[in-house]
Amino acid sequence: MILWTIQTEAGWREFRSRGVLRGTRERIIEDSWRGAYLWMVEQMRRRIGQPSLPTSYPIWAWFQFESPRRAKPDLRSTGYLPKGEAGIRIEFECPDEAAVLSDFQLWHYVLNYWYLPETEEEGERFEAEVAQHGLSFFDTKPLADPYYHKRIVKSWEKIFDLDWSENELVLPRSKKSIQATVWEVAAEQVKNEKHFKAR
Repeated sequence: MILWTIQTEAGWREFRSRGVLRGTRERIIEDSWRGAYLWMVEQMRRRIGQPSLPTSYPIWAWFQFESPRRAKPDLRSTGYLPKGEAGIRIEFECPDEAAVLSDFQLWHYVLNYWYLPETEEEGERFEAEVAQHGLSFFDTKPLADPYYHKRIVKSWEKIFDLDWSENELVLPRSKKSIQATVWEVAAEQVKNEKHFKAR
């Protein structure tokens, strides 16, 4: 498969000097995301195997930016890097079995420690049930109650089912933004590079 990763100039220079790009804990932008990243690390270990370095974190890439016809990330969009920062869009080839694909919009449930319901009604029922026990997954992250914490974490696995769209909050696959996570990118996998200034 063809994937695209957005990297800073510094990350790109490190990639060029080492010949391999790997994710590290230090590159996580928000401390509050650390739990979500660790969850993704465990999912990757289960789905594609162990990284070559035990301390590796995911490299984030795009498989489908907006639709199958607009798979490549549009550099005119905002949000890749802080405004004005120089970046690189790296296009690379990746074996299917070396990447984990997931729904980018639904990934925000993981980042925010939200319950991902099957339906809107089911989500309201779960929230009410949690509230009856004096808990709120909006206020306390993670929940101290192991039963409800486990249910929240289990609900996130739906982000990997790219054909799931029964929920009125979920887009059909043809309209999804699909992200990919890989353990590393080697220089020989690179097909193209595009330098840009973040908007």
